[in-house]
Amino acid sequence: MNLFSRLASAASVLCLVLIFPAAIVADDWKPINPNDLALKTAVVESDADAEALFWEVRVDDSQPNELSLDHYVRVKIFSERGKDSQSKIDIPYYSSTKIRDIAARVIKPDGSIVELKKDDVFERTIVKANGVKVKAKSFALPGVEPGAIVEYRWREVYPNGNLDHMRLQFQRDIPVRVVNYYLKPFMGLRYQNFPNEPGSVC
Repeated sequence: MNLFSRLASAASVLCLVLIFPAAIVADDWKPINPNDLALKTAVVESDADAEALFWEVRVDDSQPNELSLDHYVRVKIFSERGKDSQSKIDIPYYSSTKIRDIAARVIKPDGSIVELKKDDVFERTIVKANGVKVKAKSFALPGVEPGAIVEYRWREVYPNGNLDHMRLQFQRDIPVRVVNYYLKPFMGLRYQNFPNEPGSVC
């Protein structure tokens, strides 16, 4: 099975991995398509209670001592159940990972916008067992209702991390219309010494 076949089978719709020598991280929200705001039923699964219009991940591996992923998710709400499932967000992470720059907002059916306040984001432990601790940055989106669009962004930082053996995620708990990965690669050399081969270069 080739790469694009694996990607298509891994996600609700065809997802593209876009690779660029340098990716620009967006500082502002993307414009809202009026057609998405007026949408009454989902595209991927017509009976879905909510659908991710897109999930964008900008992967920055350009620094030798840090890997960062900037996530941006936009979700359309179609029902009360979709409202209940998508109005409370958890961003899980291990203690060695840092979550930064969380921002979120709700675009109501009439076009009015409600922003998440920074003070509404809190941290909690969701798993603590056998020496493993998983935390979450959690928040409740204000004013979510059927017909609204919710969107949120965050940065996931791995100190001393890199892309080696990293798994790229293409699925969420709701159908996803489009997933885009943008990669800013490391342009230098990384060295790894093996015990039996001193000075080996990888």
